[in-house]
Amino acid sequence: MLNQVGKNMGSRQQHPLFMRYPLDGKVTAGGQDVPTPYHIYDGSILFIGGTCDAVAARRLLEGERLTPILDQQGRALMAVWVCDFTQASLGAHHELQISLFASFQPQKPIPAHPFAIYRLLTLNPAAMMVCHGLWNNTPLVVDYNCEHLGLDAHLSESQYERAAADSRWRFSVRDADSGAAVAEGDVHEPVKQDGRVLWGVMRYLGLQGFWQSARSPFVQVPVVNTVNNRLPENQIARTFTKNDRQVIRLLDAQKDRLTIQHSAYALLNFRPDFIQHGAGVRFVYLRPVRPQ
Repeated sequence: MLNQVGKNMGSRQQHPLFMRYPLDGKVTAGGQDVPTPYHIYDGSILFIGGTCDAVAARRLLEGERLTPILDQQGRALMAVWVCDFTQASLGAHHELQISLFASFQPQKPIPAHPFAIYRLLTLNPAAMMVCHGLWNNTPLVVDYNCEHLGLDAHLSESQYERAAADSRWRFSVRDADSGAAVAEGDVHEPVKQDGRVLWGVMRYLGLQGFWQSARSPFVQVPVVNTVNNRLPENQIARTFTKNDRQVIRLLDAQKDRLTIQHSAYALLNFRPDFIQHGAGVRFVYLRPVRPQ
């Protein structure tokens, strides 16, 4: 069984994504040498996108060179990531990330739409995702994210359960140091993609957005750190994702529940619009660099 797991992981490491961005160095994290860049070879992700209160978003970005991107209803774009990484260069781990979408130069408000984040990331090269709140459940990953990537990561105590019997994904995350609850959720996990929803996304992207997305072999999202003691400036790290399977759907208030309990992020009044379920995740997070 262990041999088979090793073979499966080895075959996933041969994917073109990792051939293009291989493990090519060593860095020190938590007092030990670890490989870089950051690789995820398998796992599952919930990408929950929506909007939040613009005043609260601006307050969170005070002291940064960043301005939140708003829609025409005056709401800021925001997302929550719930990740169960089962095979990774730093070992299996969980992640919860709270992200805001922002830019170095103010942008015009974009039309309000449930899938506005997709169009923003596809067509606006100035748009970036700010990794603002970050929790991982292993000390090594926390140390790597803090010491090497310059992210403000925290150790978590997390419980993730994916129940095939009732098609649910349940999760709860607490801050390991304070014991305070961060977030919890219980969402429906569909078996297959609803063609009408997918067509709606494609139609909203438009011809330019569709071809831009179709031409790229990997989903690319630039990620920005917040200013902190280890990295006292906003830098950009390129990320690349390729999922074996994914389902995009609108949030269903009857089937889905997400509660952000962390005191700073509860004030954002997050209103989720959609959930993207990713399985068979392959992901690379490159080293951060100064913006040009």
